[in-house]
Amino acid sequence: MPNPLLVGADVHRKTNRISLLDSQGAEVAPRFTVANNRPGTHACAERLAAVLQQGAFDSLRLADEATGWYGWYFLQALSQEPLLAAWPQCLYAFNPRLPAKFKETYSDLDKTDDVDCFVIADRLRLGRDLPSPFTLDATYLPLRFLTRYRYHLVRGLVREKAYCTALLYLKISEYRPLHPFSDVYGAASRAVLTEFASCEEIAALPLEQLVTLLDAKGRGRFADAMETARQLQRVAQDSYHLPEALQLPVNQVVDSCLQHIVFVEGQVHKADLAIAERLATIPHTLETIPGFGPVYSGGIIAEIGDLARFAYDESKVAKFAGLKWRQTQSADFRADETRLTKTGNRYLRYYLCEAANAVRVHDAEYQAYYQRKYDEVRQHQHQRAIVLTARKLVRLVVRLLTTNQPYRPRRRPAD
Repeated sequence: MPNPLLVGADVHRKTNRISLLDSQGAEVAPRFTVANNRPGTHACAERLAAVLQQGAFDSLRLADEATGWYGWYFLQALSQEPLLAAWPQCLYAFNPRLPAKFKETYSDLDKTDDVDCFVIADRLRLGRDLPSPFTLDATYLPLRFLTRYRYHLVRGLVREKAYCTALLYLKISEYRPLHPFSDVYGAASRAVLTEFASCEEIAALPLEQLVTLLDAKGRGRFADAMETARQLQRVAQDSYHLPEALQLPVNQVVDSCLQHIVFVEGQVHKADLAIAERLATIPHTLETIPGFGPVYSGGIIAEIGDLARFAYDESKVAKFAGLKWRQTQSADFRADETRLTKTGNRYLRYYLCEAANAVRVHDAEYQAYYQRKYDEVRQHQHQRAIVLTARKLVRLVVRLLTTNQPYRPRRRPAD
């Protein structure tokens, strides 16, 4: 029978609390604490090697909680530790949800580091539904840094635009409802919002001067600059008048928000270029899918990594992304409504959903599928249809990554 030493580590910025169990769940040594640095990890390896020898254990299995990056160096250093090279080892980075849910099976436990490291070790002993073992993935990890950073930037950009949009109502209340510009945050729109202190100034400006301004800021791209100018002045005339006492602070905040938006958009563009450069070193055919580009391809490939860890099974990839619907059934009852689990990798789910939204615009098969799912319900049509389309897209992504063949649309049957 296998006789592994089971180790649970509760990781913190400065220290790691360690618990050691055998396969029966008995503690084989007192719990101890080491510093979360190179000397501390080496001392931990010495303690583990001594216990492995004394207890005649045949392998080492260790898990920590993936609390930010605090546990990453710990696992990497242990995987390269010469003192532990004599024993086969599996190291795991647990999602904090895993031991937290397992802890609920105990009747009453305190919330302390001493208890948490034991619970992690005991959850490791249970096995079943463990994450993939920790490895230093030199192929996909650099790309993952870039795609996750882009995700962080985009989320910040969305929040900043939402905040700025609320302030725009104070400055020009009819600006959003009447849509004088197709892009509220485009160059011409930003010029109008920053160069005029109030809607009264826009309304009072001679129409010809406003047309000249729009042509200059829009670089001559307006199909009908005169009509846009007229519509903009109608917006100014129909909007509420902002009290003079509020004009200066509102304009200062709006200007700052617009500058921040421009800056973040520039950072997103830089991230896009870096993703494309890194992705060029990884052979793939995802960009042959209509609507795919380096960003969506890179985001999906970075999170999936080596498909072998999913046994090339699209259902496992979908579950990993959180694109799985939990069934509710008891005896003869089966619930009609099922909820998305959303417990998987949020980055992979994001890039799959964004890619699905692009593919359904460019591919007739996915457009028809999206429309069919959109028409099935009356609430949350777009969100539901996009998620279902993303689940359908998983099958295609896994097939192309497995075969490395280019995408070929299905042939329509002859009439």
